[in-house]
Amino acid sequence: MIGIIGAMEEEISLLLGELREPRTITREQFTFHTGLLRDHRVVILQCGIGKVNAAIGATLMIELFNPAFLVNTGAAGGIGPDLAIGDLIISREVIHHDVDVTAFGYQPGQIPGLPDRFTPDAGLLAAAQALLEHTTSFRGITGLVASGDVFMANPESLTGVLKRFPDVRAIEMEGAAIAQTCHQLGIPYLIIRAVSDRADEASTGDFEENLHLAARNSATAVCDLIEISHTITLEGEPS
Repeated sequence: MIGIIGAMEEEISLLLGELREPRTITREQFTFHTGLLRDHRVVILQCGIGKVNAAIGATLMIELFNPAFLVNTGAAGGIGPDLAIGDLIISREVIHHDVDVTAFGYQPGQIPGLPDRFTPDAGLLAAAQALLEHTTSFRGITGLVASGDVFMANPESLTGVLKRFPDVRAIEMEGAAIAQTCHQLGIPYLIIRAVSDRADEASTGDFEENLHLAARNSATAVCDLIEISHTITLEGEPS
């Protein structure tokens, strides 16, 4: 089984629309949708916005369904002039941009006892990169995804994030929590997001205008990845 998590209804609605043999299971106010997507068994969750919701949802999904891997889908603020609205950012690394324990010698974004940057499964990342290279449905890059419990709409806040993490390409609110949960529980994962805004002073209106486009492109990429998931060798599996 493959796990898919999105924060908002708009971010999972296309996936639910393609689900065959759907069933629902509710645990602790979280509703899990199971069924077949592109002939592969999946479980889909709308976790709610923010890192705590994402961590709880991912933990419950892993405990209840033990997915082979987990994918986080949805919209993000895109950083860099080469990114257009609707373009994909696939996680090469993931960080908490709102964690700071540097006073005790840790790296920016690093939680004590954990890596400063979480790295997704190499097999999933390679498969997603191959999809980007061969599809004409959307454009995209791989790069650093930064997460925090703030909707980025303040240029000064964005400047602060970029000062600490100059290579960040996407800013959102759940990916690092899911990455950390998967890291600690030993589940392969990948973050796939599409650009809805620029994480700047216009981001609120841009997000509302472009959410459906970003959600559609991200969900399409997730579907494409699931379709070839039987060909992916995850880290630690025999090749």
